Amino acid sequence: MELVKKNGEAIQSWQDWERPMREYQWKEGRSAMEVAKSWFRQSVSAPPKEIVQLLFNHFQQNIEFIKVVPELVTPLPESGGMRNHDVACTCMIGKSKATVCIEGKTDESFGEQTVAQYYQQMKNRRRAGVSTRVPERIEKMVSMLPIPPAEVPSCAVADNGYQLVTALVGTALQARIDHSELAILIIHEFHTDGLDPQKIQKNIQDYSRFVNKLTGNTCADGANGKLFGPIEVDGVACFIGRVVV
Repeated sequence: MELVKKNGEAIQSWQDWERPMREYQWKEGRSAMEVAKSWFRQSVSAPPKEIVQLLFNHFQQNIEFIKVVPELVTPLPESGGMRNHDVACTCMIGKSKATVCIEGKTDESFGEQTVAQYYQQMKNRRRAGVSTRVPERIEKMVSMLPIPPAEVPSCAVADNGYQLVTALVGTALQARIDHSELAILIIHEFHTDGLDPQKIQKNIQDYSRFVNKLTGNTCADGANGKLFGPIEVDGVACFIGRVVV
């Protein structure tokens, strides 16, 4: 397994991990640092066992990680839009190449605003004279999801955190870049000391609603340790799952 920074430099320890875009996020007990530490639980780097187990339980195939890049950025539709993956991986699941993108969480939300709220805010900014293509980006991403056609404010994912949409679409687009057959988004959740139980529960509810709307399957209480899919996102076979440690 090759574990490298975006510039190709090898990562030899969790302290070498590519830093998040906002330096304040690199803190003991928060998701960015906990994700980094999870890849160095042994004397050498290795995929977190709960991630491997999640994949194996679903696919029942050998799992081999090939390349792992923290903080990889994938372009989103419309100029200027980017999805920042906490970790982006390529791996082999049996004989199929897969892109696995990981979103780390403690009690951080899936975005301060819902899809509908962010869409309306950006529409209002445009009316105020600010040049932005964010409304078109949101419209495009929503149209890529397997949900009934609708205007953004009334679409099936309107009340979900905006980050859930960018995470899933970004994973599908990164799979295209990697020429992968499968795209897998994993929410890697860490229950460290001092977290807010209400925030954790809100995340669970947000994630569960998102999965329910995309798959039609019941995602009870966040469905820890389970993958759902395939979900077709603009022609890419996607899966989504959540695992808690």
